[in-house]
Parts: sequence; C-alpha cells; structure tokens
Amino acid sequence: MKPIANVISPKVNYRSLPILECGEPLVSLSNLSSKIKVHPFYHETNIPGALIDCYLREGATAKLIEAAALLPEDCFFVVLDGFRPYEVQLELYHMIKQDIQNRGEVHSEEELAKEIAKFVAYPSPDVETPSPHMTGGAVDLTVAKEDGWLDMGTDFDYFSDKALTAWYELNPMPTDQELNIRNNRRMLYHAMTSVGFANYENEWWHYDFGNQRWAMQTGQVAFYKGKSALS
Repeated sequence: MKPIANVISPKVNYRSLPILECGEPLVSLSNLSSKIKVHPFYHETNIPGALIDCYLREGATAKLIEAAALLPEDCFFVVLDGFRPYEVQLELYHMIKQDIQNRGEVHSEEELAKEIAKFVAYPSPDVETPSPHMTGGAVDLTVAKEDGWLDMGTDFDYFSDKALTAWYELNPMPTDQELNIRNNRRMLYHAMTSVGFANYENEWWHYDFGNQRWAMQTGQVAFYKGKSALS
C-alpha cells in the first residue's frame, strides 16, 4: 500500500474562498450500508447540542459509500461526527481552548490562537465563512472489524503530533505495532482520498469534501456553504 504523503496545507485563509452553494440536503448516515456504522461521539460524551445521529451532504454521502466499498471485506467505517451545529462547534472550541490554557504551554494570545487552530476550527455563524463541519462536507471516522476498532495510534480527538496523519510514515524502523498502525491509517487514507475526499493533515480521522478547506487543498471551487440546522 502506498505511503501517505506528508502534506502541508497552503498558508492561506481557506474561509476567504468563494462558495457556489449546490443546495444538496443533509442525509443521515445510519442504515445506509453494512460497511458504514454510526457512533455519534459528541452525543455519546454529552457535549451540549450534539446530534444523536451523523449527517453529511448528499454528494459527500455518496462518496463515503464509494470509499467504504474499497475497504477489505471484513472492515467497515465507524463515523464519529459529520455535520456539526454552530453551538457544538463553539462548545468544542472553548473546551480545547481551556485544555490548552491549563497545560501552560503557550504564553500569548497569538500563540494560543495558533495552537487551538491546529485542532478545532474557529466557530462562525456566518454561512459564507463556516467551520468545515458546519457545511455537512466534513466527516470524522475510523475503521473497524467486528471485534473492534483498528489501532490508529491515538484515540479520536487526541491532540498531539502523533495525530498527524503521516506521523507513522516518518519512522524508518517501525516496530510491528507501529507498522500495523501505519498500515491502518493508509487503508483509511487511500479509501477516502481515492474517491475525492481531502484529509486534514493534523488529524488522521478528518476528511473534507465540497467545503472551503477541500477547495484549498484540491484547487477546486467549494460548493457547500454552512448550514445553521438540519433543514
């Protein structure tokens, strides 16, 4: 299986890119396919306002089904989050900000903002400048077998360098466990990117389609604006 490229996103404000909204509805990811299971992580962990199901735009959902079909027969996707209301994005932003402040590793507001931005997009209620998950074009997911989730090296939402998608590509002499982790990440990465998703390089679990971050990484035009609700 091909290595994961060590991608570095362009240093541009992706939220300044134009969006030609296509009007696709949000679709529930439950009961779509035996190759896609839903585990609404933020609802399960009692984040205020988190949804009991996971949703993506119609086109992104079709791409996810394509990607799932590329997995080995005994593997399936576990979707942890998709469309995210503004209120949930705001709550997560404040939680991560507090966590970083508690560590005492940054000493200025500028450093704090940069550190937060690695892990959670700044919440905006403006549909023209949305965080990726507010568009319905971003999905957080992992891969599992019937006996459990595959080892990806970190938990979901584990914010350290080990969460970088290509982290396990950097070790020239991996242990057997690290080799297994590397191959599991490659499986997820290649299934998703081969159908048109773009990975966010700081998070092995995060993939975009149709939104401004995807447009920045692919050179295409975004077609998913933010949505304020499921409707």
